[in-house]
Amino acid sequence: MTDSKAKKNRAAAGLRLLGGWVWVATRVTTRLAARGLMAALRGFGKLVLTIWRLAAALDSALWRATKLLAGKALEGLYYGLQLAGIALQNLFLWLPTRTGRAYSAISGVFLVIFSLAIVDELRSGPDLAAANASALRPPIDKGDPILARIEGRYVHLSEIEAAARAGGALRPTETLTPETAFARALVESYVEQRLLARAALEDGLHRTPSVSRRVNAARDRVLAASFVDLRIKEAVTPESVERLYAAQAGVTALGDEVRARHIVVADKEAAEEIMALLVGGAEFASLARERSLDRATRSLGGEVGWFTKAMMTPAFADAAFATRPGEIAPLFETEFGWHILEVTDRRSTQAVPIVDVRDGIENFLRLRTIDNLLRGLEEENQVIYFRPEAEDGDEDDPISPPDLPPPDYAPPPLREGENSVPDSPLR
Repeated sequence: MTDSKAKKNRAAAGLRLLGGWVWVATRVTTRLAARGLMAALRGFGKLVLTIWRLAAALDSALWRATKLLAGKALEGLYYGLQLAGIALQNLFLWLPTRTGRAYSAISGVFLVIFSLAIVDELRSGPDLAAANASALRPPIDKGDPILARIEGRYVHLSEIEAAARAGGALRPTETLTPETAFARALVESYVEQRLLARAALEDGLHRTPSVSRRVNAARDRVLAASFVDLRIKEAVTPESVERLYAAQAGVTALGDEVRARHIVVADKEAAEEIMALLVGGAEFASLARERSLDRATRSLGGEVGWFTKAMMTPAFADAAFATRPGEIAPLFETEFGWHILEVTDRRSTQAVPIVDVRDGIENFLRLRTIDNLLRGLEEENQVIYFRPEAEDGDEDDPISPPDLPPPDYAPPPLREGENSVPDSPLR
């Protein structure tokens, strides 16, 4: 019992000691915090007081400086007024003297002369107006004349011409001059368009979706046309034309040409009957109009025209070129029927001069350049077209040509403006 009580007493004594230390530490910490806070407050108060005193001192100094400057300014003004009064008094005293009267007379003469000069300048006002008008004339630009000015920016003839060509008001082969530009109101139209476009930009109209799409489409159209024109100018040159002409020289050597007329019938018996009528003196053209099955030549009296051997089917060409002019070839058969052929003339041909085919070669080079350019761009950019699929029963049946016997000669070559690139520009 004694040991347990001793232990309890020692524990209680330890707790009391620990509590004492905690109380001491808390009190010390509180006193230190209070002292620090008081020191901070005193420092802040001193800072505020110092700033206040400094502001008061500056305010007092500024006020004293302002009063000093105002006083000096008033003193200077008073002194200047005194000097002006003294000078004016001396002037009044000096004018009646001999020197003053001379000075006044000379001054009056100069005043009269100056007034007369002003009157003369006012009377010549139109000349001054003309001089001012000439001063407003634009600088002289012989290469590209200036036709207008918009807010300090000069408008040249080349700008008017480009706008007129883009709008279709000027043909590609037409040259624009300053006189014709004003006579056709192209300058006024360009200026009005620029003013309206600027007003639209200021209103933000170019940011609307519909206008933006139209602007982008017009921009793409102009860029595409300019790009194609540049590539065509690079490809179509005098050297390239002559080089292609030399490479295609064999095409121009066509050989002999024959002019003939023919009658096509269905069987050999009809052909022999017509041959007998011709031997008997019947007119070839009349028989062709009455009995020929070739509707392409029947109305022409069977006239085929001039052709070379390469332009016809082998049987037709062999019979035509084996017959002398003015004679009738032996009867022969082709897939179109039996033919009675009369050769009316024959001539030898030479190579076509480059002058006669230059336009065709240039057109061929243009078409080939555009075709190659578009194909290359489509392949490079992997273009894919998604065409709408036709529904069942909506497809139009192809229109069959009428049941006519085809002509016995080859079709003419493609002409300018057709949608295919010809194999040779000289045909």
